[in-house]
Amino acid sequence: MILVVAAMQEEIKLIKQHIMKDIKILLTGVGKVNAAMVLADFLAKNEVDAIYNLGFAGATQPFDVGDLVMVTEASYHDFDLSIFGFNKGQVPGFPTNFTSDMNLIKKIDQLLPNIKTGHLYTGDYFMTENLDDACLLDMEGTALYQVAYHNHIPIISIKVVSDVMGMDQHYQSYKKFESNLGANLLDELFQQVFKEV
Repeated sequence: MILVVAAMQEEIKLIKQHIMKDIKILLTGVGKVNAAMVLADFLAKNEVDAIYNLGFAGATQPFDVGDLVMVTEASYHDFDLSIFGFNKGQVPGFPTNFTSDMNLIKKIDQLLPNIKTGHLYTGDYFMTENLDDACLLDMEGTALYQVAYHNHIPIISIKVVSDVMGMDQHYQSYKKFESNLGANLLDELFQQVFKEV
C-alpha cells in the first residue's frame, strides 16, 4: 500500500475525490504531535510500502508561491539539545537530518523533471521571520520522517509553496492561497505522480 499523508483538509479536499487501488489518504491534523501520533497508529495497523507527504509549506526566497518542491532532507527548527552535545534540531537516538528515500527521489525526478528541491524545517509555530538559508518550513513533515525512519519505511515529501518569508500581507496572502490555489496544485501533483499506480 502507498500512503499519502497530509495535515489539513484544505490540502486534500480535491485529492480525496480520486479513488485509486492500493493508495490510502491519511489526514493527521496540524502539528508535530498530531502528525506523529496519527501516522504511528496507522502504521501499527497497516502494511505500508511507501509514504508520500503532500502539503503546503512556507519558504524563503528564492522560492515563489506556487512552486512545487521535493524535500531532500528534513529537520526540526524548534528542537535544541545542543547544550548537551547534540546538533541543533537533533532528537537523541535519531539523525540530525532525515533524508527522503533515494528510489522515491529518482521516481519523482523522472515524473517531474523540472521540480525544485529543498531542505524542510519543521516546528510547532507558523514561521514569519526571515531566515538566512533557502528552505521550506512546515509544522508536520519532519515528525512524519522520524516515524517513517523508526519503522524503516521509505518516505518522501513534496510541498507546494504557500507563502514566502518577508512577503507583503503575509497572513492574507496565505489564506488566499489556502482557499483554492493550493488544493488545485496538489490535486494536479497527485494525478501526475500516481497516474500509473
